Amino acid sequence: MGRYSGVLVSPSMEFGEGADSELQELIMATVSQHQRRKNAEQTVNRMQARLKSGFWLFFAPVGYRYAKTAGSGKVLVRDEPLASIVQEALEGYASGRFETQAEVKRFLERFPEYPRDRHGEVRNQRVKELLTRIVYAGYVDYVEWDVRMVWARHEVLIDLTTDERIQERLTGRAQAPARKDLNADFPLRGFVVCGDCGNPLNACWSRSKTGKRHPYYLCHNKGCPSHRKSVRRDEIESEFERV
Repeated sequence: MGRYSGVLVSPSMEFGEGADSELQELIMATVSQHQRRKNAEQTVNRMQARLKSGFWLFFAPVGYRYAKTAGSGKVLVRDEPLASIVQEALEGYASGRFETQAEVKRFLERFPEYPRDRHGEVRNQRVKELLTRIVYAGYVDYVEWDVRMVWARHEVLIDLTTDERIQERLTGRAQAPARKDLNADFPLRGFVVCGDCGNPLNACWSRSKTGKRHPYYLCHNKGCPSHRKSVRRDEIESEFERV
């Protein structure tokens, strides 16, 4: 300080150039550092305790926002319309309506409200993160703090069974992209499920001997008693309209 014509002044202590003054400065610096670390540890401990109680603490995932509640502080709540968009994307992938992550990406890009990067795109990595977040199924899981699968205190967007189907599809064999013509011709494809096995029904056009084409829904699950048994499109869709 002396070389630069500076003077160190404190309202609580007097600084000098001797050995005693230097020792006092070092002690004060050590005590201050200890207090800072202690405060940081206490903050982390409080955050861990709240996380273990089922409260999400970090940046709100897409589809949620924080809101103050009586007695519980800030809690995640649905953020519409993003919550409904995310819910439809997750349920669509779980059911097979979206057979690939690319189809989920295209679905999300249809909504201008969905957040994008600085280039105006929905990145593939963001889609993968969306599909692997257990927080949407109502659980808090944070490995860094040894908090594993704690039931959360916020409203869920999907149930745990739906999340398990998503993870099974992510780790299973690759799926072929959905055909656009089938999406137009079979609007219930991916929504209706087989009455025997519960898997989403596929759809196809069948050609008769006369050359006429007929639309059918059918189950492709090889272990199902109804495997390859087709149901006419008009029959299923008329029943759906009645329901």
